[in-house]
Amino acid sequence: MISRKNQFPKASRVHLRNDISFLFTKGKSINAFPVKAVYKIEPPQNEHWLRIAVSVPKRNFKKAVDRNRIKRQIREIYRLNHHPYSAQLAALQKGVQLMFIFTGKESPEYAVLQSKIILILQRLLVADEVAVN
Repeated sequence: MISRKNQFPKASRVHLRNDISFLFTKGKSINAFPVKAVYKIEPPQNEHWLRIAVSVPKRNFKKAVDRNRIKRQIREIYRLNHHPYSAQLAALQKGVQLMFIFTGKESPEYAVLQSKIILILQRLLVADEVAVN
């Protein structure tokens, strides 16, 4: 049986063009090489406190297979590790749109990628806008 909290439904993804462009125009960024995160604080939508998107540039990885593999790994790491951060955002009644951008030029190891994404999520919670009630 699949645990409900390990799911990653479409409602918790940032996928509309307007949302993504709003992220880049009004958002702030957090770097943890080889991953960069752009985020924007927003009112929560449908109890999805943390909504994400993932991008891997074609400039650095020419083959779609490589790009898709990295995106799959990032989504899986997020899916398995987002629960405490979503719970804290729910307690603060704040929503966050977040876009992970892979900036490295070589395919990463899973453990390195995992540590960097967890570091970004931790930094996100101590960001000024999120921490202040």
